[in-house]
Amino acid sequence: MIGQDFPKIRWDIFDLQLLEPNAMFGDIVLFSMSLFFAVQIRKMNKTQPFLQYWRLFFVWFGWSFLLGGCGHLFYNYTGLWGKYPSWILGMVSTFYLTKAMISLWSDPKQKTWFTHSALTLLILGIFTECMVFVKVDLTIDQSKGLFVPTLVSGIGLIFSLGFLGTYYHLKLGSYFKNFWIAALILLPNAFIQSQKINLHPWFDRNDFSHVLLLLSLMLYFQGIKKAEQSPLFNP
Repeated sequence: MIGQDFPKIRWDIFDLQLLEPNAMFGDIVLFSMSLFFAVQIRKMNKTQPFLQYWRLFFVWFGWSFLLGGCGHLFYNYTGLWGKYPSWILGMVSTFYLTKAMISLWSDPKQKTWFTHSALTLLILGIFTECMVFVKVDLTIDQSKGLFVPTLVSGIGLIFSLGFLGTYYHLKLGSYFKNFWIAALILLPNAFIQSQKINLHPWFDRNDFSHVLLLLSLMLYFQGIKKAEQSPLFNP
């Protein structure tokens, strides 16, 4: 089904009227893999900012999706308020991903400017999103609530994975190609969501996005492992 969504799958259990168990399953997978990667990174160099910011990304990213899954599952009880935390945490996770990539930049002044810009983008994004929660009736169109997080995360990912990932690939090592390849894999997400491309009631546009996100997480982690084992961190 393209252009509209299938009716939400209802799951009645223990007198609870739950929705979209398929979305919750995908979110649990992303949460579990994110925390697994965070634990693995913790076992690496504990003082290298590049690694520690990536660990924080995986932690915040994982929790954002677990809360997002709960927002889908318990929508009949929490309403839209159950989805707001995940939208905010998604922007926070992108901020830490950006800080991880910025940490390798060689020019101190430019690094500081990049960091301040990333923080400003995060603050503006959270503030604007809170205004959306208060001022916009999202019961009519929930996609309006996703516009700001999508824009903020998109800017962060294009800069961090696209620009910095490509630059580091050319200047520091071929293992950084994992990051810009991950960005390319994520590109179809915007089209899938905006055009509402749903392959099946049990594999809708959100599930499609979950698969792409899982592939990107795996590419991130492989790139991080290769970087940690490279001469860059082991001179």
